[in-house]
Amino acid sequence: MLLGSIGPREEYQPLEIRVFAPNPAGDQYPVEMSAPGWRDFPPGTLRLDRAELTALTADAAGYGQALGRLLFADGALGAGYRESIAAVQGRGDGLRVRLRLDPPELHAVHWERVYHPLAGAWRPLGITATTPFSRYVTAQGWERPLPVTERPLRALVVIASPPVSNRFNLDPIAEEERRALHRTWEGLLDVAVTYLETGTAAPPTLSELRRMLPNEFHVVHFLCHGAATPAGTVLYLEDDGEVAPVAADQLVSSFKALRQPPLLCFLAACESAARGRTDAFVPLGPALVGEGGIQAVVAMSDRVGVETARHFADQFYTRLLKHGVVDLALNEARALVQDAWDWGVPVLFSRLPDNQLLDFPVAEISRSYLAHTDRAFVAADEALARARRQDHGQQLVDDLQQLIEELSKSHKVLVDFASDFRRVGNDAATFAGNFEAFYYKFKNHYDSEAWVDADTSCRKIRELRDRALPALRPLLDDATFEPLRAELDLLADSDTDLLTFFRTYLDAMNAAVEEIWTKLGAGDLPGAILSKRDFEAQISPSFRRSKATLGQMTGSLGHVSA
Repeated sequence: MLLGSIGPREEYQPLEIRVFAPNPAGDQYPVEMSAPGWRDFPPGTLRLDRAELTALTADAAGYGQALGRLLFADGALGAGYRESIAAVQGRGDGLRVRLRLDPPELHAVHWERVYHPLAGAWRPLGITATTPFSRYVTAQGWERPLPVTERPLRALVVIASPPVSNRFNLDPIAEEERRALHRTWEGLLDVAVTYLETGTAAPPTLSELRRMLPNEFHVVHFLCHGAATPAGTVLYLEDDGEVAPVAADQLVSSFKALRQPPLLCFLAACESAARGRTDAFVPLGPALVGEGGIQAVVAMSDRVGVETARHFADQFYTRLLKHGVVDLALNEARALVQDAWDWGVPVLFSRLPDNQLLDFPVAEISRSYLAHTDRAFVAADEALARARRQDHGQQLVDDLQQLIEELSKSHKVLVDFASDFRRVGNDAATFAGNFEAFYYKFKNHYDSEAWVDADTSCRKIRELRDRALPALRPLLDDATFEPLRAELDLLADSDTDLLTFFRTYLDAMNAAVEEIWTKLGAGDLPGAILSKRDFEAQISPSFRRSKATLGQMTGSLGHVSA
């Protein structure tokens, strides 16, 4: 297989695994695997011995290896998966694995423990930055929103600790656990936290939760008990100082009613919960994502030790705020606690194909300025097409071609710098040399501030606008002409906005470049690579948008030349 056949280079190649309903005996599941934009692999059959897996529950490594040998057997997904992992590794990329489970009962399987074949050995899939992993939940009629750039993030933390004596025989949440969770949130930057907590003036009741949710929190974090009962799944919150079971549909409807549901919900079982009282969290995950409108849910599939829970939550939220990619943050957090027996307990349910949950301020500036060039390009391209069809003067065609070239400049600056930064790669053997070359090239440009001349694009757009619009007015209907005129008017007078955009973007890149350079100078190669990955993830959403728009513009200009 030619590696180039995968398609345009991205840091992660998505790979979707889907498991269908089983045969009548319930031990054979049809499975399919596809790499969007590349290929669909031949279907296979997963022969899942759930009794064998259950017997290995106490042995995380044994469980994960047994599950991996079933999922990646030759009769299931083995050949296609080995081909995929080899292809992306050959390009220096990663593999974003999304698991879609049609049979609800399969959510009880500990998929996060799964081992996969890598470099001739079996290794955990869910603990490496090169293989971010999630359970993919589809949602009907959902349009993917832009990742959030707003800071500080608003978090609602719900801590429901039952009294010592209660009719459900639930243990109180240890004070140590509660303090640990407070320390986690207090240690995060750019986060504003609101608590609903037992023993405070803001108790964790359903009514109080519903009262607070319309405040448009980005994250809702629960620390409480839960259970799967004969009547359905419940979380145990509070009412008048007593334990109050809240049914899953009550919780889901509370989120579903919101104009703007949270981005993320974190369902944490307290350490003292018996196994039968943590089985509520995993079934809630798909419901909150599929029906409740939440983009991603982290749920615990079993009890978690206090230390593991604290270190995992610290790392997860810290990494998420660094790069905004929720499945990557999960893998990085699991990696931190991988030596603990409960490292595979956290589960991620997501409806996001790219799992980019958060974006960063540079993207907001990109959107606010570059959106005008996008809309102006669409109108200019339509005007160009009409001018060609009606055989109007070559001068008008030339003016429109120059206009599209000017509109592309801002995108090209962003794409060129981001592309050079990405090409540094993440290979420890070549990183320092590649980054040094990029560093001097970038700093030469940045320190000279030659990019200040970008304001000439605005002057050129003014000139072209004044010359082309009168000639275009008779050719275009109002629906085409007015958007073009409006966007060109904005862009022609956007010298200050354009300079602000470039300065903010390049200042952010300069800060990241200096951080990486300092770490390399101190001999911290892993830290330098991590900082590079973080900033690359921060600019990736804007990079992808500008790259796509630049491709359209280049194609349009190529068509004019032809």
